[in-house]
Amino acid sequence: MKRWPRDEGSILVLSLGFIVICILALAVVVDASMVFLARRALQSQADGAALAGAQAIDLGTYYAEGASARIRLDGAGVRAAVERHVRRDPGDGRLTGVWLRDDVVVVSMTDRVRPPFSGWLTPGGAYDLNVEAGAVLGYRPSG
Repeated sequence: MKRWPRDEGSILVLSLGFIVICILALAVVVDASMVFLARRALQSQADGAALAGAQAIDLGTYYAEGASARIRLDGAGVRAAVERHVRRDPGDGRLTGVWLRDDVVVVSMTDRVRPPFSGWLTPGGAYDLNVEAGAVLGYRPSG
């Protein structure tokens, strides 16, 4: 009768491999969630800044004529409103640009996120996030 080699301890190797795979999957989920949430927070901060800029209308014309097609955004006022909003907002984003195209305010922001597990895979240990948001001056003509 032929005897097979004993396979005691083989379940230990399988269990250790399964634990390593579970830990790697958990690390990927944590890092992806962190990057997703950081991008969403940065996008929210940029959206708020663009809306604040779109409300920086020429108040003199508004008070003199009401809401009309002559109301335009004040370029210096738009930039000041966006910068004020970014300073007040508790987010970590950095303002990289403000543009005024017709009646559309476009805000560009950037941030660096450092995932706890995959940071060692990238140079510097961080990912750069860049977002843009736009807001339109909208009004209902009076009269």
